[in-house]
Amino acid sequence: MYIRQVTKKNKNSSKTYHYYRLIHAYRIGDKTRQIVLLNLGTLDELPVPKHKYLADRIEEILTGTVSLFAIDDEVVEQLAHKFARKIIKNGTFSSPRSKSKKGVESTQVAVKQYVEVDLESAEEIESRDLGGEWLVKQTFERLEIDDIMTSLGMSGKDMVMAKALITAKMIHPGSELETERWLRENSATMELYDEDVDKVTRYQLYKVAEILYTNKAVIESKIYNVCKNMFSQRSKVIIFDLTNIHFEGMMGSSKRAQFGRSKQKRNDCRLISLALAIDSLGFVRGSEFWDGNVSEVETLQSMLQYIERQFNKDEEKPLLVFDAGITTDDNLKLVKDKFDYICVSRTTPDEYKVLTEEFTQLQDNKGNKIQVRKIVLANDEIMLQIASDQKKIKEESIDTKITKRFEEKLSYLKEGLTLPRRVKTIIKVHEHVGRLKDQFAKVAQHYEITYVQDDQKGVITDIKWERNKENEKPKGEYFLRFSKKHQ
Repeated sequence: MYIRQVTKKNKNSSKTYHYYRLIHAYRIGDKTRQIVLLNLGTLDELPVPKHKYLADRIEEILTGTVSLFAIDDEVVEQLAHKFARKIIKNGTFSSPRSKSKKGVESTQVAVKQYVEVDLESAEEIESRDLGGEWLVKQTFERLEIDDIMTSLGMSGKDMVMAKALITAKMIHPGSELETERWLRENSATMELYDEDVDKVTRYQLYKVAEILYTNKAVIESKIYNVCKNMFSQRSKVIIFDLTNIHFEGMMGSSKRAQFGRSKQKRNDCRLISLALAIDSLGFVRGSEFWDGNVSEVETLQSMLQYIERQFNKDEEKPLLVFDAGITTDDNLKLVKDKFDYICVSRTTPDEYKVLTEEFTQLQDNKGNKIQVRKIVLANDEIMLQIASDQKKIKEESIDTKITKRFEEKLSYLKEGLTLPRRVKTIIKVHEHVGRLKDQFAKVAQHYEITYVQDDQKGVITDIKWERNKENEKPKGEYFLRFSKKHQ
């Protein structure tokens, strides 16, 4: 094989253009024939002296041979694999392997041929992952994604790019630029949908991402209906929660990316909030993006309107489940008029009466023990008192860890009172202890810290601390509020 330069002139001007073709020469009897395997374009990225190396490398890939003098050039390697894929797809070159295969198929009785192969000489070319991609493709078929996208008026190419983008987000989350690289180099996603991997660009991914986001509400509704029919269940339980996602970049041009309280402890990064409403089986009923500094209280009204549109007013009220983040009295007034609810109380009741002396023993879906009993408050509201063994173990472990760190810091400060060049002045010691109380606020509130100071020298001579466990909340205990219908 070799590369031939072709020159074209513009009829209306004297300007000339050069482009290149890959030529394959072969013999028929005593005559030589030539065939154009592929138009290579202008090859601006490769200097002319390296055209011979490119032609030889393409031939090696197509014939499965290995050169004794390999050329270590990344540009040549990338172009060779790219052009070889196109030739194989177009079927313009018949390798000895394909010829032998056709000869066997055309023969009435196949002749078995055995060839010794050196396994060390086997070369892996264009290796790509397929397992996760195939599983995602089957999921798309079960969820009738093609029908949903067709109903949105998406073209066939946009549908393929949308499925490729979603596949990448599920298997290899990243930016559109990283997704483009992953689809080209590591994944067999495009082969599953019979699309040329070299035609994937991040600009196509940007385009379909915008289409999907614009129609997010419609897509979510249709997918949920498919899931509901698949499992033959219409769940009345709706679990509402809010989380946030941080960005590593500056996100200066984004109006929604704001600084706030990060649930991943990344308060140095801008955030965007995601509100989710799911059913009892874990399927998403609806979602909404919010500014990064929004609170759970502010998102509830919008989600209630969304949920209300999904239910028939004549049917039984749905049951909302949410955590203590939005359990305020004002929010419960919004909920109780239209929905039944059950939620975690934000505070521990100061005074209450026990309606049932004995706890009812229950088990969660993992077999862990939970104790439940009813209590009544001074305002006649009935609540559930919950005691969980696993929650108790978790809270005790966290408390032990924080307590150890807090007391180690206090001990270090105390030891420094007798050492040179360490903090010991009255003001500085109080400032230091104040920062420790703020850092370990969860346990520091239970400590009583006293100081022995020398007013004449203006220094602290000793620090003592003692933990008061009388007013501590019992570990593993919390309270649930619920609508009167379930009382």
